[in-house]
Amino acid sequence: MKASRGSLKVKGVAKSFALPQGDLRVLERIDLEVGPGEFVALVGKSGCGKSTLLRLIGGLEAATEGEILLREKRITGPGLERGMVFQEPRLFPWMTTRENIAFGLRDSTEKREAGETVEKYLALVGLAGFGDAYPHQLSGGMQQRAALARALVSRPEVLLLDEPFGALDALTRIQMQLEIQRIWRESRGTVLLVTHDIDEAVFLGDRVAVMSEGPGTLRKIIPVPLSRPRDRSSASFVKIRKKIYNEFFNSSRKIKGV
Repeated sequence: MKASRGSLKVKGVAKSFALPQGDLRVLERIDLEVGPGEFVALVGKSGCGKSTLLRLIGGLEAATEGEILLREKRITGPGLERGMVFQEPRLFPWMTTRENIAFGLRDSTEKREAGETVEKYLALVGLAGFGDAYPHQLSGGMQQRAALARALVSRPEVLLLDEPFGALDALTRIQMQLEIQRIWRESRGTVLLVTHDIDEAVFLGDRVAVMSEGPGTLRKIIPVPLSRPRDRSSASFVKIRKKIYNEFFNSSRKIKGV
């Protein structure tokens, strides 16, 4: 049977980096399955390897052990079927917003179709009218919107978000969370989000994967069975957030009421 678009499997993945003093083990035996159209958030302390895991899925690094499969096909390098957004927008300063987004279609041969697609994604991320602006003329939130459009323009099966809102102010961050939720619901693609913000993980994720300290392992996967849009102040939201905090900070520092 043909595998569904966006189905992702991480099987027995470990990662080590060679250092002068010896190998540094960053990830240890990661097993994770993400279903088509699912939104999974990865949380964990700094240095637990969650960004490294995202880079392995993106094909920017190679696993030391194990394999990662997209639609049952092994990932061996970068590909347009996986879009990635980093904490910094990483836009080309000499390119306009439109040109930066079009860079995500650099392998497209149909210029007219590519142009129409770029305009569609400019509008999708709320940047219609800013296509001719350069990165320095955009706010931080607008730059991240452009980076998101560049990742989405090739219609990837999987969108990888590595702390994409970490550098934004609190109000802009909330606005961007609402935007990514809207875009995800429209595209129905698979999303993996790396974040330090547990509130953000619960607000966006269908499941939250809590990683242990390095070498990183999956400590626990917590489902978030809440309807959308989610109320951050509701008792059910707070209960799940506390449950994740208890895993995040270890059971020895359990939060009262859970």
